[in-house]
Amino acid sequence: MTSASNRRYFCPQCGVDALESVDNKLYGCSRCGHTYFHNTAVAVSAVIERAGKIAWITRAREPGAGLLDLPGGFVERDESLEAAVMRETFEETGFKLLAPRYLFSIPNRYVFHGVRYSTVDVFFGCTLADSTEFQPNDEAAALDWLAPAAVDPGRIAFESTRLALAEMLKA
Repeated sequence: MTSASNRRYFCPQCGVDALESVDNKLYGCSRCGHTYFHNTAVAVSAVIERAGKIAWITRAREPGAGLLDLPGGFVERDESLEAAVMRETFEETGFKLLAPRYLFSIPNRYVFHGVRYSTVDVFFGCTLADSTEFQPNDEAAALDWLAPAAVDPGRIAFESTRLALAEMLKA
């Protein structure tokens, strides 16, 4: 593995080891002139409330295996934020949602396989469409309904979700 100081960047256009950082998101190839923008990825989270409690999953895999998280995940190409939160929640829990409502967004750093991605995590207030029971799967090992004040921030997988919990506690 290369260290950050001698990391090599290959141009996606010409394939030569000539991609150089211009600023925190723009890269330029000194050989062919191609420019590449490494933009922020977007993730969504569902804040599903029922009787004053929020649905928290226990992550089944890394990053954060065994820690708490809100149902959600990354937005796919050509997908709206609302469609993404509905899809991701269904994939992780089996829950169908009604009309997600934007709550707030929080910038985040997400480390996956040793790569640190800049993300913006978008949180939605959500209502369940039906009374489907949670089914454990390869992404979510368990689901607990917890009052925000009962959640230990030290058990939450990601900094943005810890900040989201702080927002919920203000309300």
